[in-house]
Amino acid sequence: MIGLLRAAFVVVLAAIAVEILVVPRAAHRALDPDEPIAADGSMIAGRAQTIYDTNPLLGAFGETRPDPDDPRDFEQRIAIEKWGTDHARDAMLQQIGPVDGSLCRPAVHARLMTALHGYYDTRGRQKHSFSLRGPRATAAIEREWSTPADRRIDAFVRQALLSGFVHKNEVLEHYLPEFEKTFADTEEVGAGCPPTKTDKGDVKF
Repeated sequence: MIGLLRAAFVVVLAAIAVEILVVPRAAHRALDPDEPIAADGSMIAGRAQTIYDTNPLLGAFGETRPDPDDPRDFEQRIAIEKWGTDHARDAMLQQIGPVDGSLCRPAVHARLMTALHGYYDTRGRQKHSFSLRGPRATAAIEREWSTPADRRIDAFVRQALLSGFVHKNEVLEHYLPEFEKTFADTEEVGAGCPPTKTDKGDVKF
């Protein structure tokens, strides 16, 4: 019985070998674009699709990239960043008050400088970011930061600088180009409070 099984197994193997060697193979169909590899087993199929072809976010269907200076694109970004804009603006508005000796009190002065840095940092970063998109985005973000509240903030800071209750060397000007540009022509003519910061390399508020 065992001998018969062995003989049958040998016959089957022989038949398979004959089919592989003698029977002609069917022609392989043309490579489908969705096949991950080429017919020869390589990974360089002439038009095999990759993730860059199948992911719509990567231009799978030849769609054009959005124009960053298109209002439909940058207005959405302005809306997304509105929370940060309002937060920085509101924090600075809360510091507006009489420009007098009360601004020299350490706790009051520290709060003012923290709000000032946050406000002009946010304003400057957004203006720079949108300026890279194009002229329409630049004009839109300029309007966003030119509200009556923003003009009120600039007027307050300018008066504090002129009166000496805020000093330019207290502000991290090299980190805040927006502040430096806004008050480039404002000279300190008063001496309300002594400067609380003179080392511009020391990041502290």
